[in-house]
Amino acid sequence: MQVDQTERRDVPNADSVLKFLTRNPDFFNQHSDVLPRLTIPHHTGQAVSLIEKQVSVLRNKCCTLENSLRDLISVARENELLHQRLHKLIQDIITASSIDDVVELTRDSMLSNFNADDVRVMLVSSEKFDQPSADYTLMESKDPGLALFSDIFKKRETRCGQLGDAQKQLLFGTEAENVASAAVIPLVHNRKLGLVVLASKDESRFALGKGVMFLNQLGEVLSRRVDTLT
Repeated sequence: MQVDQTERRDVPNADSVLKFLTRNPDFFNQHSDVLPRLTIPHHTGQAVSLIEKQVSVLRNKCCTLENSLRDLISVARENELLHQRLHKLIQDIITASSIDDVVELTRDSMLSNFNADDVRVMLVSSEKFDQPSADYTLMESKDPGLALFSDIFKKRETRCGQLGDAQKQLLFGTEAENVASAAVIPLVHNRKLGLVVLASKDESRFALGKGVMFLNQLGEVLSRRVDTLT
């Protein structure tokens, strides 16, 4: 009885074998004669050698890495193309002679390059505005509507996500129900100048957490140019 118990204690369990092999990854290099006698059941019911199983696992890992690399390359190419278009837009904005031209250039670029379904521009009125334009909305500096975006103005950073009901109503009016996500670019330079808002019917298009580096760069340039023209 004691002999049987001693023999059972001497037999390693799966955990101890796993720990041993983990600590000694070169075990099978030093004991290659064991490999031909090892088999691992495959999900098809067949048996494959340990080396074949390792090759299969490594091949799957390589395929996963290759797919990830392709995705990264694709994103990098899209970002490079977007950067080039943004650079062209910034050049055009800098040389634009009127606020109407700046707004038109910005709206056209946002619709085509950022896949926005709608773009709204709201500007704070000043004595330099001759007359209202269909391309943007004018608001007085003391308009209570600006307070709805006070946090965005304060942080001076583009914010993505869902707009509040009051914000959507102010910016989009009867079209508010079509806005599922939005990116709000604050225009601030010495004072509050306005907002550029990109809207989408897709909740994920401008979802919270989306990268906003390009939009922040555009916002800085727009702020300075709008300040000069208004």
